[in-house]
Amino acid sequence: MTSVAAGASGSAGLALLVDRLRELREDLWDPAAGLDRVPPGTAPGVDVAALGLHIVRESAYGALADLEDGRTDRAVATLRRVLALQLDAPGRPWDGTFPVTAEQPPPPDEGAVEWLHWDPNWRQFVGTALALVVARHASSLPAELVDDLVAAVRRCVAGEPDDRIPPWYTNPDLLHAWLLGWVGARDGSAPLLAAGEARATAAADRVRRHGDVDEYSSPTYDGVDLLAAGLWAALPPSPAYVELASAVLGAVGPRIATLFHAGLGAMCGPYIRAYGLGLDRYVALVAPWLVAAGAPLERVLPWPLDAATDHVHDLWFTPVVALLAPAVTPWLELRTDLPRRHVQRFGSVSAVSVLTSVAALGAETGRRPDFAATQHVPVTVHHATGWLGAACGDGCAGLDAVVVDSGIVAAVVPAEGAPSVSVRTLWSEEPVALRVGAITLTCSPEPSTVSVEHDHPGCWATLTWTDPPLSPTLTIQVT
Repeated sequence: MTSVAAGASGSAGLALLVDRLRELREDLWDPAAGLDRVPPGTAPGVDVAALGLHIVRESAYGALADLEDGRTDRAVATLRRVLALQLDAPGRPWDGTFPVTAEQPPPPDEGAVEWLHWDPNWRQFVGTALALVVARHASSLPAELVDDLVAAVRRCVAGEPDDRIPPWYTNPDLLHAWLLGWVGARDGSAPLLAAGEARATAAADRVRRHGDVDEYSSPTYDGVDLLAAGLWAALPPSPAYVELASAVLGAVGPRIATLFHAGLGAMCGPYIRAYGLGLDRYVALVAPWLVAAGAPLERVLPWPLDAATDHVHDLWFTPVVALLAPAVTPWLELRTDLPRRHVQRFGSVSAVSVLTSVAALGAETGRRPDFAATQHVPVTVHHATGWLGAACGDGCAGLDAVVVDSGIVAAVVPAEGAPSVSVRTLWSEEPVALRVGAITLTCSPEPSTVSVEHDHPGCWATLTWTDPPLSPTLTIQVT
């Protein structure tokens, strides 16, 4: 296993991450299948590796990594296998995308369910990997394979319904804007290039109007947004993309830098979408970018990584981060000044982040999420002794939270007609009397039920009020 030098960051830290991915893939790449096996950390809490499945998106990025290393034969085998898995279903909503695993059957003709039977965003994620392979390594690949790769990216673009990705769905929107332009520029198609520029322009204008992306503050999807905007800047299909990239990077980069608490190694919330609260517990896609910007990798990743690390599959993006870092990191200058405060508003929604010498407090008010609601964490507290997040459970329409002194007060908004309302609180360790380290949670009035469920990497405590009052409240204090 690659050893880590204390404080490794920047290009040295990225090199260590790329080395670690290389080592992991030596065990995970299956020569018989031509693909990478699903690592056990892909689905936290469930060892899907025992099923012997092969992961498609990551295999495509693994092929790009192999080509960067000069392992052309292995990359060619993988790319041909990935191309064979692209779904060919003209007129169906999954046309042109890819299965999550090689063993996943095609969607059924009747009753197919998006996200269950197919992931539409694999058009953007796999398509980007294939386009990068062509852009960087076409000269070292067989000509017929290059033609097939380009044809596959065309299908990714053609199969994407014009109205599937709404403007607020930032990460696939930014990637698709680049893919449209890439195919348009390569094929000399003025309409496709114009469509890509129009989508990129609309996204950049939206950022200028709101001051940030709609997928605001997400340890995973911020990383995708930086990657997509980095593609606009470093590999622009037309000159227009470069200026548009500056608008996106100029909002997302400084905000990430502001919300990163270097002393705690934490991203301050609130999070519109998150898979966890502790960067040292899982691979968040923002982490390689933080390393590139100068954060020590052992502070922002569960180092040393192995195949069982939660969300380890996002490590497969690291070689692309390394390629795009020169275009992105100038916008990502990490800060050490404390205290500092950041406020972001989207209409009636207000997200407040307060970073002090000892804590990072995140509180959001006004949001009533319906998309990816289980990933929404409107209340977050990070401290050297632990962290805590609060999110809606059953019967909860929203949490309206504000930062008060050295803590947070959150009003629980019951869903209309709900006989009970639950709030989930995620802790860095098992809560004892609803206290971890210097963080204490109190409820008013007292909930009638408190149940504790273990859910790696933290502990979910579910607070349930039966016949709730108008606004139960949570008070979180840091001492």
